[in-house]
Amino acid sequence: MFGRKESLPPTVYSEETCNSCGEKSRRPFEQGDYVFGAGPACKKCHSSTMITAVYGEYPPEKR
Repeated sequence: MFGRKESLPPTVYSEETCNSCGEKSRRPFEQGDYVFGAGPACKKCHSSTMITAVYGEYPPEKR
């Protein structure tokens, strides 16, 4: 009835938003990342960033 699927783990990302200019960036999740935690300096204006999301994406299904 239901086909057997391979269970592939999602790729996990952290999204950061700059507190000054609002620039958003995405990078692979690192141990210790959490929502509302401090992120690295903004690449655009060198101000502080905050992690605004941590999420996973599954690879596209092959047909």
